[in-house]
Amino acid sequence: MTADFPGTAYACLRFMEAGFRDISGDCALLDAEILLSHTLSWPRMRVYAEREFILSEQECVALCEAYLRRRCGEPVAYILGVQEFWSLEFEVSPETLIPRADTETLVEVSLKVLAPIENPKVLDMGTGTGCILLSLLHERTDAYGVGADVNASAVALAERNADRLGVADRTTFVQSDWFDELVVPDDGFDLITSNPPYIPAPDIAGLMPDVREYEPMSALEGGSDGLDAYRIITKQAPAYLNAGGYLAVEIGIGQSGDVIALFEAAGFKNVAVNADLAGLERVIIGKKS
Repeated sequence: MTADFPGTAYACLRFMEAGFRDISGDCALLDAEILLSHTLSWPRMRVYAEREFILSEQECVALCEAYLRRRCGEPVAYILGVQEFWSLEFEVSPETLIPRADTETLVEVSLKVLAPIENPKVLDMGTGTGCILLSLLHERTDAYGVGADVNASAVALAERNADRLGVADRTTFVQSDWFDELVVPDDGFDLITSNPPYIPAPDIAGLMPDVREYEPMSALEGGSDGLDAYRIITKQAPAYLNAGGYLAVEIGIGQSGDVIALFEAAGFKNVAVNADLAGLERVIIGKKS
């Protein structure tokens, strides 16, 4: 396969772009830029300035491997082993959901409610890479956080991300099936966050192949109606929050009414919906009464 690759950086870029069109659609060029720049350890736009650069044999082999993995549908983030979120770089693996820009709305909403609280304590449920919790701690250097995930590999990965971001001394990660292994703190948490699995089981088959076939199903499927995790979280979260503490969760399209009802049934007040940059209802937040 490496013999099929053209020699110059720019020609390689266009070769990959053409090969990715049926996999990546409108993102074909972006995927090609990212994989080429990663292989060469270049900024993405450098390839346009050095169009005639000739790849070494080693670089060509590495690029070919990355190209074939993407052609098979593997997400770019898993090929690279990292993903940017909140302008920070997080290690990712097939054991964890890939952080997405939509979830940054949850970080924004959380920072707003934490703003007047000194030394806030945050619990992140289903933490995965730790991207939500660690982004909050990166912004709030006085904050302490706990991340819980049922997957031991995800817990280990989140711990590595805490190390790489320099916040490990303010975090604790716990392997737990939701709240099962957590101890209720004496003074409670100021905020609980979660981006739980919320895709209804009947909708899984309609997901993009690179999501359906590569990302962990445990982080995607939320039961027959997509609400299983919300039922658990809204019911148990009040016991872990201090008086006036907040619960904030990411939701899927069309779920706001049902999730609001669960918040209100659990006694939360001032329940509000927040939209993402695309204008889609993305985050529900409520205050413990």
